[in-house]
Amino acid sequence: MYKIAICDDEKNICASLEEGIYRFFNERNEECEVEVWYDSDSFCKQVEEYKPIILFLDIELPNNNGVYVGKYIRTTLKNDRINIVYISHKTNYALELFQVHPYDFLVKPVEEDALFTTLTNILKLEEIRDKEFKYSYNKKWYTVPYGDIVYFSSKNKLVYVHKKNGETVSYYGKLRDIIDDLPFQFTCISKSYIVNIKYISTWSSGSLTLEGGMEINIAQSKRTDFKKAIFNYGCGQGNG
Repeated sequence: MYKIAICDDEKNICASLEEGIYRFFNERNEECEVEVWYDSDSFCKQVEEYKPIILFLDIELPNNNGVYVGKYIRTTLKNDRINIVYISHKTNYALELFQVHPYDFLVKPVEEDALFTTLTNILKLEEIRDKEFKYSYNKKWYTVPYGDIVYFSSKNKLVYVHKKNGETVSYYGKLRDIIDDLPFQFTCISKSYIVNIKYISTWSSGSLTLEGGMEINIAQSKRTDFKKAIFNYGCGQGNG
């Protein structure tokens, strides 16, 4: 069962979202549970216990706003599992929100088509998250969950798989042989790098920075495709 949280001080927005979420899951014949919070303080106190997989988060919350809550989840709790969907009447928050790694940004009042599209895409991502990348080394097969892979790199006929726990594994191969089979959150930014968009902290027209601070240049020939991948993933605007 999918656990979904809504944190917004506008009760009519919460009611509309809750109704739409239940309708979406009913149409899929799947179960969900929706809990609503009207202020950020109470939500932050209970988020670890509730463990939502999706959070619809208002930006203009009183006291500690939605940006604070997002940073609390990502930085203090070190939780990158929750799919944060920001909601707001305004549209000028893109740069401020990117470091929180939201899945999406929806404008209030949230239209049902937009809500359903976002939920559909998140569920697709959840299905992929626990699937595994399979590779062979020394005649043995190994697997790594896609959600644990920060980026791939290649050098001297070896492909390196860099994992979020800091571990790196390698095998003989080429990036061009795997890119077409990777889930949509992976994008090729040069002949030597494929990155998981989920782990990008910031990006500009010519480079990106991954969580942990590693900066990688984006090849000129890949920049248009990279921007398309970012928007398709749902991260919204970048940093340049």
